[in-house]
Amino acid sequence: MLDGFATTDHTDGKGLVVTTGNRAGFDTIDRVELLTALAEHGYVLLRGFESDPTTFSALIQSISSRITLDPARKFAGGNVAQKIEAGLVPQGLHMENGATPWVPDLVWFYCETPAKTGSQTTICDGRYAWRHLPEPTQELFLSTRVTFARPMPEDKWKNLVVRLLDGAKTADQVTLDDLFAVTDDDMDVKYQLRPDGSVHYKYYTYAAHTTLFGPDIAFANSILTPSVNYEPPAIEFEDGRPLDAMLMRQIIEATELETDEIDWHAGDVALVDNSRLMHGRRKIRDPLRSLYNAQSYARQDLVGAVRDRAAAHRAA
Repeated sequence: MLDGFATTDHTDGKGLVVTTGNRAGFDTIDRVELLTALAEHGYVLLRGFESDPTTFSALIQSISSRITLDPARKFAGGNVAQKIEAGLVPQGLHMENGATPWVPDLVWFYCETPAKTGSQTTICDGRYAWRHLPEPTQELFLSTRVTFARPMPEDKWKNLVVRLLDGAKTADQVTLDDLFAVTDDDMDVKYQLRPDGSVHYKYYTYAAHTTLFGPDIAFANSILTPSVNYEPPAIEFEDGRPLDAMLMRQIIEATELETDEIDWHAGDVALVDNSRLMHGRRKIRDPLRSLYNAQSYARQDLVGAVRDRAAAHRAA
């Protein structure tokens, strides 16, 4: 796996760090091998490579069928990477866009300038966190969906649609029918257009589910931190029951046991399986910290190749 590069576990046997001592370019990494490592480890940290926002964007595009975005963030010199500018406060664990019907397969990070102190990105493998939940709680999350309901301002949902339509329309041309069109058929969501142009949605999803690469169950969702740049959604079970205090305590305890930190180095790039892992951050103690984020859907030919490799390995 990833021949020609040094690899080590990131922490406690979780995650993978891939290093090069000669500032190799990302084009030297075999894409199927990279996604195979992602399927095994949940996240991959690339360290010591020749990196900048341009090469970061090129790597993402080579693995992705579609790039999506956070409509509340600004792009950084292109239309792939977005600067993370969500204040200085800590952020709890969440899936990227996990409180919306537009959940990307992959989340990417590029560190331009690391913090001198603190400010780590937190990461939690939902496959491991799942094992810490009591059996009755596991049964509840497997049998009952949760819902996220909130309004989305007109400019935000239209900008998102423009991106998902690959620029085929301008924001002024986008209609509610276009929003329906860019919502995957397997997503259960109800939309309501409001007089001010905002759209209120109610999104139904399982908090525990299989992952991009296999049948293992991961507890990966945005229950703990559903919103940063938007109005917080109402979260409940699909039958109207609240997520009570005891249940939230179980979730917090299970995820805290599996939460690790990424201490960024300049030039680091991290690739995260968004169907399996949640991420967050500690309090930003160095405002000069500069981190970029991107979201994308994986190329299905690459995902298929990874799955075929796994099947062949199991059969051997």
